[in-house]
Amino acid sequence: MRADKFTRALRLPSVAISGRKKNNNNPLPMFCLMKPSSPRSSFFFPLLVGVLASGLFGLTPLKAITLTGATGRAVEFHLIKEATPKGLTVQLVAEGPVIGVTWEKLDLKALEREQQLIFAAYERAIAGETVELNLASGAMPAAAPASPSQAETPDTAKYPGWLDTKVGKIEFMLQMPASKPRGILLVSLDDFGRSFRYLYGSQDRGKGPWAEFQTKHDFALLSYEVDAGGQGGDPTKIDEFVFADKGSGRALESALGNFATKLKQPELLKLPFAIFGSERTGAAFAYSYLHYKPERILAAVISKGAFYDSAPRPETTKVPVLFIWGEYCKKHELWGSENHAESVLAKASPLKPNWTNGREFRGNSDLNPGMEYFGKQYLLEMIKSRLPEEKSGAVAPAAADGGEAPAGGAATSSDAGALFDEIDRMKGYKGNVETGEMTKITDPATAMGEDETFIPSEGIGNLWKKFVLGELEPPTPGQ
Repeated sequence: MRADKFTRALRLPSVAISGRKKNNNNPLPMFCLMKPSSPRSSFFFPLLVGVLASGLFGLTPLKAITLTGATGRAVEFHLIKEATPKGLTVQLVAEGPVIGVTWEKLDLKALEREQQLIFAAYERAIAGETVELNLASGAMPAAAPASPSQAETPDTAKYPGWLDTKVGKIEFMLQMPASKPRGILLVSLDDFGRSFRYLYGSQDRGKGPWAEFQTKHDFALLSYEVDAGGQGGDPTKIDEFVFADKGSGRALESALGNFATKLKQPELLKLPFAIFGSERTGAAFAYSYLHYKPERILAAVISKGAFYDSAPRPETTKVPVLFIWGEYCKKHELWGSENHAESVLAKASPLKPNWTNGREFRGNSDLNPGMEYFGKQYLLEMIKSRLPEEKSGAVAPAAADGGEAPAGGAATSSDAGALFDEIDRMKGYKGNVETGEMTKITDPATAMGEDETFIPSEGIGNLWKKFVLGELEPPTPGQ
């Protein structure tokens, strides 16, 4: 009778019990929450008759996971095991059977509001994934986030100091800051997809070449490893990995979901991104992901790459982006790509983009400390100006006059999970790439000339001027 009460609470179909013979000739009851359509798509779950008769469903575990049914009634679970394309696999009590609950039996709006980790798994599951959750009663996140060290100890970590997860052929690595994260820095480097090899030596949080993002701004570091073609491959062929809309973008989101579940920190799913992308696959993926999720991107640096195949759009040109390229860089010709920094800046020009032309004076295709320093300082400045600490996690305000909210940046978004301050072009500058001359913008609607570019702030402008004139000297390590 209690099982019937449970099914009514979520408006589940009637319990179907059937028997099949085992070796000991005892019937094994089955609990079906979905009508099977074929042997391959059936969604059956074992349920012992003794459990049905015992009334164990009436027991409420301490701090049980509560899900709201389609009727509005709440039901408590001991374990949420998996999210599948058909629904959740769950346990009602600690020693009970694993049963299934179809998605249509749940209030999905309430799920999004009350159980962010499970809702994120739902979005992945309906796209075809089976997502392992293993969320037990008492384990759902409360106000205080779990410490990263609770998720994976140095003895079990594949890469010391980093969490890792693999989605398809892509392996993602995450290193959390010491305190609650306010954003994620995606480090996307290399010619052939081996970005993490540049970060592997940074085993301690708050140390290494990207430490300032963690210590000053509480950003988590995210990178990846993927086999995107060896040195002997055809340089004109680029791996589909670099195109976020062909699967790698969803793979990154799935990886974040895995990390969020492991850390019991659902806020990871909503944090804004800063992106540093460089070289053939690294820059191409960074550019593509910017166009895949522009509402999540706080700022980006795209450096010395090509295959920038996504067409600029109004929403993507609102994102502040620094394009770094060498004055004498011709690798895009070797790679057979017509879409490189100079060409996409020209295509975006009619949209009055918040993009900055960082042409390196007499620069070639090689990376160097000056361009890396300039790129990092650009991102640090944009994080400081667009994501003030006191506004992190704030809800987007309505327009004071009741009209539309401001739209002058990678604007405030419910997906971003934090308030982006819009880019105020009136506070920006117009820079001449040939002369390094900067003038204050007086009319944000004025189009830039052929050699002119937008510069978001005076601080960035001072670095930009030295960079395009070949006068920027990065500080020596340790300074």
